Amino acid sequence: MSPARRVLGYLRPYTARYGAGVGCLALATGFSLGIPWQVKEAIDGLRGGGGALAFHAGVIAVLAALHAVARLASRFTMLGAGQWVEHDVRHDLYAHLETLSPAFYLTHRTGDLMSRAANDVQALRALAGFGAVMLASTTFTFAGTLAAMWAIDPRLTLWALAPSPLLVLLARRFNHQVAVESTAVQEQLGALSARVQENLTGMPVVRAYTMEAREIDAFGRLNGDYLARSLRLARTQAAFSPMMGLISGLGGLIVLWVGGMGVLDGRLTLGAFVAFTAYLAHLAWPTIALGWTLGNLKRGLAAMTRIAEILDTPGHVDEPTEERQEAHTVATGWGSTGAIPETVAADGESTGAINQDRGPRHGAPNPQPPLLNGPIEFRRLSFGYDGRGRALDDVSFTVPEGATVVVVGPTGSGKSTLGALLSRLYEPPPGTVFIGGRDVRELPRERLRRSMGYVPQEAFLFSRSISDNVALGDETAPEARLRASAETAGLGSEIERFPEGWATVVGERGLTLSGGQRQRVALARSLVPEPAILVLDDVFSAVDAGKEAEILRSLRAAVAGRTTLVMTHRLRVAQEADRIVVLDEGRVVEQGTHAALLASGGLYARLWRIQQIEQELADD
Repeated sequence: MSPARRVLGYLRPYTARYGAGVGCLALATGFSLGIPWQVKEAIDGLRGGGGALAFHAGVIAVLAALHAVARLASRFTMLGAGQWVEHDVRHDLYAHLETLSPAFYLTHRTGDLMSRAANDVQALRALAGFGAVMLASTTFTFAGTLAAMWAIDPRLTLWALAPSPLLVLLARRFNHQVAVESTAVQEQLGALSARVQENLTGMPVVRAYTMEAREIDAFGRLNGDYLARSLRLARTQAAFSPMMGLISGLGGLIVLWVGGMGVLDGRLTLGAFVAFTAYLAHLAWPTIALGWTLGNLKRGLAAMTRIAEILDTPGHVDEPTEERQEAHTVATGWGSTGAIPETVAADGESTGAINQDRGPRHGAPNPQPPLLNGPIEFRRLSFGYDGRGRALDDVSFTVPEGATVVVVGPTGSGKSTLGALLSRLYEPPPGTVFIGGRDVRELPRERLRRSMGYVPQEAFLFSRSISDNVALGDETAPEARLRASAETAGLGSEIERFPEGWATVVGERGLTLSGGQRQRVALARSLVPEPAILVLDDVFSAVDAGKEAEILRSLRAAVAGRTTLVMTHRLRVAQEADRIVVLDEGRVVEQGTHAALLASGGLYARLWRIQQIEQELADD
């Protein structure tokens, strides 16, 4: 779909507003064009003594007032519609970004996406708002003025339009040049924004490697390129307006000569000549503004093209209507299999206030679809990331319902990919991943993910309070459950030592917390909704051995009865598992219990011995 048709699609819901605005502009143009005509009548009436001069002056005053009111009304309606178009585009863009797979974000820089969501959307607002006003106003002014000039003297009108072919050629060249240069400016602004975002996020690394001077130079080059492209566009736009003025002046010179001769010959009255020159002056501003109008149009269409690149990227498809209906009409709470015990005071109230800003938690119903239950099955699963080869190769194993299975293996063996496919962050091949005998691709995403407590390898926290981050999966959870989840994750006492306790706001991406604390907040967050399935991806990688042992002791009760899949390279967790699956280069090479795998002397036994030696060295 062309960008122009996309823009029109966003304008269509506000047809009534634009129609009213265009109508007001048509009236404003009519009132404005009536003023020179009254001047014509007044001058020609001077021959009869000028008795009607006061009448014409009064009519001119009324026309000027009506013109001001109509133009003001047109701006209110059309500029307001432009604001709503901006709102709709921004909403659609953000909503679509929420549906895109992780693969999209691996190939698109955050700064560039932010530039499209901010600068390009603003360019669309300028097109849909003031740009629409100028386009309609210019069109009406050209058409109305030419009609009035033709009514006065068709021959003189043709002479006045003699320079028009030059105007058309100039506008056509300008239109193409602005389109190319506007796109270049917006693309460079995206690159500049991406650089800034990346440096701000990675500032600790920049400083640790004394990269400040290097990054300032790199930013300077990008900023200089952006300046050069912006100046190139400004020069093009600046050159167009004087050229348009020159062509308009040439037309005025022709009218002065030919019209003056017509007055001397008696073919044209003095009033008609004055009115004609006034109408010609009416054309001057639209002619000069044509460059801005065309530039605004091209910038807006270039912005729509960049936004459409995101909107056209396939996201996840909507779930089947009947399944979604089922998910939203069944009003049952979360099933509690091995629920985390709540810490409650003797009087029945939860102990301590976590964050009063989050509002009341108790007594509020939380209708949710029924949880998914049953075993997790991987059947001959093969999967590869685009451009990165195959991550999993013919993987088959089962996590029985209520059991705990730990997947271990060297770095890069494909462990994390299992969790991403199970939760459908990436779509698995059909017929390869099942929960309760149902292909996960056929399950509504909302129901699938609400049934699952998923902790990814890279723990991400929002720049909000610890309380809000822990309660992310169930904002209505009682305070006692939040505290119990934090205790299970080995975090309870540490939170209490923070200056503001649970109300402490963590920095962007949680960077004010240590890596281990971020992982434990993410672990507590996964436990709060009391899901039927737990998927834990290397949640102990950033904690020491002592803290790991403490968490494992409290985690046993939390996972009891839950179907739990754990991916880890820390083998202490595997000792407690019902079954261990060993991956190597994307393939299952061993399965069994901890004791059986040690006895077999395979890869698992070698990894175990290595970690035991590392632990002994660390203890020494």
